[in-house]
Amino acid sequence: MTRRLPEVASVTAHTECGTAGECDTRTLPLESVDVRGDGELVEIAVQAQLPVGNPILEYPTFRASRALTVMCALPEDALPMPEAPMLCLYQHKEWWMRPTWVGGFANVPPRTQLLLWRAADQQWHLLLAASDGACRADIRGAEGCAAGVAIDVSTNQVGHTTVEGLALLYAHGDDPYMLIERCTRRAARANGIAMREGRRFPEALRGLGWCTWDSLGQQVSEEGILAKMEEFRRLQVPISWVLIDDGWSQTENNRLQGFGADRTRFPEGLAHTVDVLKRDYGVRHVGVWQAFHGYWGGVDPDAIESRRCGHMLETLPNGMTVPSSRPPSDVSTAGGRHVGSDGERFWRHWDEGLAHDGIDFVKVDSQSTIPVLTRGIESFAALRERHKALDRVCAEVFDSALINCMGMAPENYWSRPTSPITRTSDDFFPRIPESLPEHAIENAYCSLLMGRLYHCDWDMFWTKHPDARVHAWLRWFSGGPIYCSDALGETDPETLRPFFDEDGVLTHPDGVGVPVIGSLLADPVHSTVPLGVRNTFRGEEVVMFIGLNTDARQTAHIHAGDAACTVRNLENGACTQVNAGETFDIELGYGEYAVLAVAGA
Repeated sequence: MTRRLPEVASVTAHTECGTAGECDTRTLPLESVDVRGDGELVEIAVQAQLPVGNPILEYPTFRASRALTVMCALPEDALPMPEAPMLCLYQHKEWWMRPTWVGGFANVPPRTQLLLWRAADQQWHLLLAASDGACRADIRGAEGCAAGVAIDVSTNQVGHTTVEGLALLYAHGDDPYMLIERCTRRAARANGIAMREGRRFPEALRGLGWCTWDSLGQQVSEEGILAKMEEFRRLQVPISWVLIDDGWSQTENNRLQGFGADRTRFPEGLAHTVDVLKRDYGVRHVGVWQAFHGYWGGVDPDAIESRRCGHMLETLPNGMTVPSSRPPSDVSTAGGRHVGSDGERFWRHWDEGLAHDGIDFVKVDSQSTIPVLTRGIESFAALRERHKALDRVCAEVFDSALINCMGMAPENYWSRPTSPITRTSDDFFPRIPESLPEHAIENAYCSLLMGRLYHCDWDMFWTKHPDARVHAWLRWFSGGPIYCSDALGETDPETLRPFFDEDGVLTHPDGVGVPVIGSLLADPVHSTVPLGVRNTFRGEEVVMFIGLNTDARQTAHIHAGDAACTVRNLENGACTQVNAGETFDIELGYGEYAVLAVAGA
């Protein structure tokens, strides 16, 4: 049977005009949208144009947000069964995404980026929003529309009379993971960015790390760091890298004052702290925290250091001064070295100074804040220049050892050319015990998409905590950096022992941890199906199941299929033989877990 392509039902422009910005809508021709593909991978691109009469008079332009809405109907044989669950990954905060499960297209939440379901014929179907060029696309349900979705396209900047770019990808097939791979690869190619295999995992983030945030907070100091390192040494916990998080830098009134460390908390400078960590405690790599716009309140333009870098900064309409987004029209070379745009100069000036002090990597936070701060005045294309500048400098100075954080808006993750790591969830909240389910599902399900583009950072954890072992195993299964944030006197070495081999080396799985197929369309917080996360380790299939329903016990199943298999417990080594056609069941209460390797007999 030949499958029909999705059909464009309507194209609506959302406009503003006049000094008061009067808003209106107008219908555009269906030809404003191009649907192309072979039925297995379909691309939907927009090429919308508003008429311009006399250019010196007022005329309608596209709004910055939701400039264009395309109503798209899916083929009849692609529709989900009534009330069957559909997985949505949607942006629920300015910085983060999370999963939700809905029954029917009409219930798809705004700002959805990935939509996955099964049709009556049991084939998998995928819609992936693709931000491209100066555009961002979002999927949402439309009231009364049971056979399709609305695609909203935005530019973030007023004054546009054209909106162009790849907006949506649709694919179907037998393997949901392959559908995500295929569509993500196409969107990455359109945006000129690398897939995960083109982003080498930073050597600086191998081994066990320790982050200062949930231990010392913004009162981080050399004294506090070294006290904890003394304890790690006494407990024989081998810390390979240290991340000095927010609080280390020179700030006042929430604005960055200079590029060095706070002299009160680091009296001998950052270089001294780094030297002691590496020389006396065997730490191989040290990193620091930065904000994408300098600091939470930007950069203080009146600070002495800022005045020297004034040409590298720009002031936004709200008064905040941030690194410049001016495009690299003045790219030049000095002594054969690339110089680049003003924003690039800012990052190079800061990061070369850090490297001189012995810093090996950075975590750059609050990335999705910039589109909010610049809404209406700066296009998503300008944001791409910001990311290119940061990635280029980190590649040159830190060998691309960069953790991207608070940056899960699509205009961010489709814009980074080469940086290898991205956070995939809101913060680990150790003082809120009930945060475990939300933290687990955000990381696991968002890694379906993020894990095709990046190595995924599931955030720090505490080794002494009611859910310490669950969190530790989740970090290991993630395939990303593994790091704790223990406070002084709050480390349990036993939590960490399963992850070190006989030579004392911290092990890492082969890929990115993602939900098992049985968890894709099952809400593990409210159903009888636990969260299952799969990866491979040295080529062997490994799975983790976690009970996340506070109201009911949950059961996981491992099916042997046509051949027998062996299920081995990764913690105690116990093996269970599962005969062909049989099922190995694991029952779990809330917070309980099982970590298993599955191999052919």
